[in-house]
This record gives sequence, structure tokens and C-alpha cells, in this order.
Amino acid sequence: MTPRLLLPASFLALLLAGCANDGLREPDAASRMRVAAAAESQGHADVALSMYGAAAAREPDNAQAQSRLAAALLRSGNRNQAEQVLIAAVQRLPNDRMLMVQLGRMQLGSGKAGDALTLFDRVLASDQRNVDALDGRGVALDLIGRHPEAQESYRRAQALSPNSIAIANNLGLSLLLDNRPDEARAVLEPLARRPDATARVTANYAISLAATGDVAAAQNLLGEAGGDLAALGETFRGGSRQIIEVTPNDRRS
Repeated sequence: MTPRLLLPASFLALLLAGCANDGLREPDAASRMRVAAAAESQGHADVALSMYGAAAAREPDNAQAQSRLAAALLRSGNRNQAEQVLIAAVQRLPNDRMLMVQLGRMQLGSGKAGDALTLFDRVLASDQRNVDALDGRGVALDLIGRHPEAQESYRRAQALSPNSIAIANNLGLSLLLDNRPDEARAVLEPLARRPDATARVTANYAISLAATGDVAAAQNLLGEAGGDLAALGETFRGGSRQIIEVTPNDRRS
């Protein structure tokens, strides 16, 4: 017998308020998702996941409900289940670009670059200015070794979102993987100087410094955490293309 979920009183109040004008009718997906978001914000991940699941089950053709459930599953560590939720949702809603992009990103994280590329191309066939699909397409192409095509995709994304640090960082990585360290350094240096630069951007810039022969500057940037940057720089100058894991843009879940 499945145990009953005991909701905190505040979440029950929010759920009831959402359908106060509907008599005793069962809460709709939107009401359940509001409760789930409130639960998540207060650290009740198990309650949130249960409510997202109920919302998705109640309205299987509600793209937002399926998306929220998949994201919650991924945050809870259930990647395979999250991917299956999105695969089923895309089958039911084959023209929903949001779901396709989300599934594509998840497949990148699972190492399914070819499947992800197919999804991003489907999105771009109907929306050539979709920045997330352009960026994701670049990552997929990099992961299967088609670096010049990846760079073209990143540059198209950059033209539409010129201030995105994630897209520029992916472009810099792609240039490193393509054995073009000087160009990578030119892309990554201004990123590393931005106040919103992440540790990943700083590390990638240091690698580009080492790859262009400026090992001392790279070591100074990373300190002991940098490891053997001289050897890493030599590896890039030697043309290795599998040193860095190219990662997708995670601006959205």
C-alpha cells in the first residue's frame, strides 16, 4: 500500500487557495506546480518532486508540467527517469521546442551527442534564431569531433546573444579542441577578466595560456590547483582533441 504524503500546512493552504473558486474540484497542474515550487524553495525536495509528478500525470500534454518534473528528477539524481519523461513528452508534443532543447541538453550530459544533435536541428528547422538550440548544437558537434561546424553554430548564437559568457566559453573550448590555441586565448581572455567569470572560465583561459606557451602566467592564475600545465599545453600543441570535456550551457534546467 502506497503511503500517504503528508504536506506541510503552508503548502496545503497554498494548494487549497489555488482552487478556492472551484469548489472541491481536484487541483489542476498549475496549482500543483505552484505548491511544488514553494516546497522546493523551502527545501522540501521530496514534496516538490511528488507534486510535480502529480501535475505531470494529471496533464500529460502540459509541456511545462513535463519539463518541471524532468528538471526535478534530474536535480534529485534520477537522470535516466528524467530523460524518459522528456522522451515521452516530445513524442506527445513533437513540435514543442522547449521540450526538445531540454531533452537535447540532457542527452548531451548522458553522452548521446548524436541524438542531441538531431533534436537541436529539429528546433532550428522551425526557429533559426533559437540561441539555446544553436549553442547546444555546437556542443553536440564538438563532442563528435566536428569542431569547425561547432564554431559556426556558436558564432551564430553569439550574434543573437553577444553578452553570453557560456556561449563564448564554449567557443573558446571548441577552438582549443580544434588545435587553435591562439584564437582560443583571444576569445577566453576577455571572458576571464569579466566580474561574472566562473572558475571554469578561468581554468579554460589558463589552459589557453599554457597551450600558447605562457605556462608561467597560467600557473600564476591557477596556483597549485593547475597541476602540470606545461604538459597540458604540450598536449594541445600536439593536436590532442579529447582533453577537455565540452559542457552544455546550463542557464536553464
